[in-house]
Amino acid sequence: MEQYKGIKFNVLFLDERILDYPILEELIEWGKKLSKLGCILTYPNPEHPEITSSAGNLSARVGDRFIITAAGSNLGALSNNNFVEVLDVDISEKLIQAKGIEEPSSETMLHYSIYQNRNDVQVIFHGHNKQLLAHYSQLGLKSTKKWCPYGTLELMESVCEVLGKDESILIMKDHGFLSFGKTCQQAGNNIINVLNKIAKISGA
Repeated sequence: MEQYKGIKFNVLFLDERILDYPILEELIEWGKKLSKLGCILTYPNPEHPEITSSAGNLSARVGDRFIITAAGSNLGALSNNNFVEVLDVDISEKLIQAKGIEEPSSETMLHYSIYQNRNDVQVIFHGHNKQLLAHYSQLGLKSTKKWCPYGTLELMESVCEVLGKDESILIMKDHGFLSFGKTCQQAGNNIINVLNKIAKISGA
């Protein structure tokens, strides 16, 4: 996996306030659950080595916008400070207009493109699990065709290329997984169900 070096787009903050949406409580709890399930990779924050960050991100629609975890957040120990509301995205200019106090996740453009292509999706969880990457084909899960660097238009386009209308989980080749749901519970249960199936296959 490519070493994390920060976001690859520009951010314009139109409102620098901590978010306070009811769904944040659910996202915070699912961050803890995914961490316990082994779906979150942790590493020292490159700018603040004393702080633990994690690879992965969580997002949810709020009206015609969406909220997403901040870049470099530790998904296992989130607070309201670690969420950003995405107000607008200009793909061609790689510019994101946002509300919050931290930069949005490096995969913000990816989440944006999925929400644009899947009206049924209200929640997206992105995580990393070695067992899932090793066994996804045995479960009939769809994958992108090639590895792409994180946070790039190339990765966004590779996901959109294979994203259908029915997938509940999609694999990003040699990278991680995306889980889609109408609720946090559904997006989380997708992951739990797949991990349970893998445990049966591997005899764990």
